[in-house]
Amino acid sequence: MERHLDRMVGLWKALVETESGSAYKPGVDRVNEMVRNILVDLGFTCRLIRQEEVGNHLVATRTFGGRGRVLLSCHLDTVWPEGTAAEWPFRVQDGRATGPGVVDMKGGIVVMIEALRHLLASGTCGLERISVVGAGDEELGSQTARAIIESEAQQADWCFVMESAPPGDFLVTARRAVGNFRLRVEGKTAHCGTRYEDGISAVRELAHKILAFEALNNPAEGIIVSAGLIRGGVARQVVPDVATAIFDVRARTRAQQEELTARMTAIAAQPTLPGTRCVLEGEFHRPPFEESPGGLTLFELARETGRGLGMDLKGCIRGGGSDGSFAAALGVPTLDGLGPVGDHICSRREYGEVKSLPAKAALLACLLRQLPERLL
Repeated sequence: MERHLDRMVGLWKALVETESGSAYKPGVDRVNEMVRNILVDLGFTCRLIRQEEVGNHLVATRTFGGRGRVLLSCHLDTVWPEGTAAEWPFRVQDGRATGPGVVDMKGGIVVMIEALRHLLASGTCGLERISVVGAGDEELGSQTARAIIESEAQQADWCFVMESAPPGDFLVTARRAVGNFRLRVEGKTAHCGTRYEDGISAVRELAHKILAFEALNNPAEGIIVSAGLIRGGVARQVVPDVATAIFDVRARTRAQQEELTARMTAIAAQPTLPGTRCVLEGEFHRPPFEESPGGLTLFELARETGRGLGMDLKGCIRGGGSDGSFAAALGVPTLDGLGPVGDHICSRREYGEVKSLPAKAALLACLLRQLPERLL
């Protein structure tokens, strides 16, 4: 694989410099076209699933006639707005590549493509079918891609997710559920100077609720409740009658997810200030990706394969969401973190380790080659 490193870095650069922030549909669609053209050259049949407001989705399949069906999951969008690449272009320095979306997840796309090239060039694919899903709205929660991912996952025996892995020889064996909740508090407006006692502050009630919600935090158990956005009031001298907060909520298991939802609902139903009213809306839009016997068997095969490639692979649980959660929740053995090693995703410090590109591509190619004989 290392002899193809220049080709891999060249594609990495081209993908990073093709800006594809979730809100910039033309850019996401261009990345879709780039990936689609490569997969067509590799013999895949590609289906473009057009979207009106977000980037188009890609489904590509190739049938081989062997045993076992694999889903490779990736996404085509990033968190970065149009114009970021001009300020922060792709760059390699001291063995690290940087740039918008360099590992979230342009690098994962490169690893996937190189692994497929190697597998197909060897002529030793014993699988029945390989499918690729490229989501155009993953950074927005995969709202339009979810049904497509789940449909393909239901036809697969295994799923590999091309998200990056943290520094060290890690693969991701589980991820937390991700929820988006909005709390709206209604009070009573009044002028602070002349009628303060007539008012009921929605902001004050919201402050109590934020403290109560965040008291549910238990990071050691994987539970996170965080108020990320807060709005309230219309003017300094007016008692605010409306205030809202948006919460990011994470849970490691489905049981935790259900308990958190119930406890937050109960807190919202009990006002601290008489005369206020709270309305809680939202849900967990990504299910938990829990460790499972099938997923751990897949990881053990990867660990054994990695040893032969000089890797000492370890499993880890990540707090961030991925499309692998949809496959895992359907009972499909799923392994995540097949993309390059990197860190600080969604920040200007995001980087990927260049040497991990050929290593992870070799790992994925070997896994795809072994699956029919080892796990069927």
